[in-house]
Amino acid sequence: MTRAFLWGLAVAVVCVVAYLVVGYVVAARLSAPVRRPVERTPADVGLGYREVGLRSSDGLALSAWWVERGSSRAAVLVHGWGSDKASLQVLQTALVYEEAGFDVLMLDLRAHGESEGERVTVGYREVRDVRGALSWLDRRGVDPGRVVLHGWSMGGAAAIQAAPGTGVAAVVEESAYADLPPLLRERLPEVSGLPAFFTPSILFVGRLFLGIEPWAVRPVEEAERLSREGVPFMIIHSRDDEVVPFEHAETLAKAHPGATFWDVEGYGHVGAHEHPEYRERLLGFLDQAVVPGEIR
Repeated sequence: MTRAFLWGLAVAVVCVVAYLVVGYVVAARLSAPVRRPVERTPADVGLGYREVGLRSSDGLALSAWWVERGSSRAAVLVHGWGSDKASLQVLQTALVYEEAGFDVLMLDLRAHGESEGERVTVGYREVRDVRGALSWLDRRGVDPGRVVLHGWSMGGAAAIQAAPGTGVAAVVEESAYADLPPLLRERLPEVSGLPAFFTPSILFVGRLFLGIEPWAVRPVEEAERLSREGVPFMIIHSRDDEVVPFEHAETLAKAHPGATFWDVEGYGHVGAHEHPEYRERLLGFLDQAVVPGEIR
């Protein structure tokens, strides 16, 4: 081998290593736990509650708030990436469910809020948190057929993926993505501050070293299963969503032709709860999906 060839090979190896190191640093930063002081509680919207602990299906300790009114029906509310159970949209939606006669479980997903977890996996392992919530309700004697899963963004994707085969009464998702890899390819350059050239590296090292498998997060496939199982499904998505394009909602609607699809305008990502018709629309869906005539 000539000296020039060896130098060229060395430079190539250094470039590849640097490329992967940059990808690792960014993937590690973006998947780091999101924890912040609790700014509000259900008491701030007039709800009595207690703090409860439960386990994800893979054994992580998860924190939750439980609003109990002695109902036979329950709603599990699942926040999105970078949020937690204290998010305004979660609390205001909990109030709607409570007024409609539901017990309400508000969950901190792994690596968020007060729950355990070293990595945010963008819906890949968060599914296990939602299943843990369903198991917790089952142990309390709540029939899965009277449980509604309601999630926002990543939490919506996790709820959709967790629901098939469980017999839940219904699924409500707001601003969820239908297919994660295309969304990451579109969004990573913006959130990372790096050219799109680095996106394959971020995805590759996230999968290889951090246990994040975006190619397994395709809620559209589970939406099809929900349709086949006859599970009522509500899609809420703004045409002005700046994080998850409206096309994802359309893809989910095609996968579940019987879905109730409420497309709003003029609201940002997970902002539909501010719409004046939000309560009426949600209750209208629940009235048809969960024992018609019981919802008030």
